[in-house]
Amino acid sequence: MDFLMSNVFLRIDILLLVFVRFLGFFATSPIFGGRNAPTYAKIGFSFIVSTIVLSTMPTMTVTYEDTILGYVLLVLKELTVGAIFGFLVYIILTIFYLAGQLIDYQIGFSMISVLDPLSNIQVPITGNLYYFMVLTILLVTNGHHKIIQALFYSYQVLPIGQAVFNSELLGHYIVILSDIFIISIKVASPIIGAILILDFALGILARTAPQMNMFVIGLPLKLILGLACLVVVMPLFTMIYNYVSKELFEKLFFIIKGMIP
Repeated sequence: MDFLMSNVFLRIDILLLVFVRFLGFFATSPIFGGRNAPTYAKIGFSFIVSTIVLSTMPTMTVTYEDTILGYVLLVLKELTVGAIFGFLVYIILTIFYLAGQLIDYQIGFSMISVLDPLSNIQVPITGNLYYFMVLTILLVTNGHHKIIQALFYSYQVLPIGQAVFNSELLGHYIVILSDIFIISIKVASPIIGAILILDFALGILARTAPQMNMFVIGLPLKLILGLACLVVVMPLFTMIYNYVSKELFEKLFFIIKGMIP
């Protein structure tokens, strides 16, 4: 208790800045944020992790203008840093929403969407399935622990108040968004390829037997083939998760380094 009093609570100004960065992350990340986690739980967990960070880094210091405005600006800066990290995790995991949207467009589910009560947005059916599968694998494999470790690492390379927000950081986000589109197409490519082959077969069949209604025949065939491909791809989902999780941590460290002055 004496250790905590001397190293944590007597440095309440630094504790608040550490707390704000974690709070910004937990409020925006899809794993810890959303309506599934109570607000008091986010605040309490952020405070607990902040005390651990400050107690394990006793030499952590911060410089700012000795005015209320200077400290408030520093708090907003740290909140923005945490929100950027959480938003990055969110946009990386939206790979599966986008892949599901591409799959649904091919198999005929594009007009059907469900309301995600956690994020309060309309999401595709297949994308919602992929998203919750990857969240389950992430929690089972302790991926959320690695994300918190990445936040701990951020204090070593990006001390409090040292983050910079410039056009280079925006360029990093643009590169990440372009990579997200590429990865989502790769995730959906097996089913898209199978449906494309079926479209070619239906086109040849329409030329050889024009009296057949390919629109009536094609819709159920695409649905059956798409669902069959989903069943076949499911055992390979662990490989997909490993690839996406590797990209997630690489991009997270990429953004952290992008804010180093």
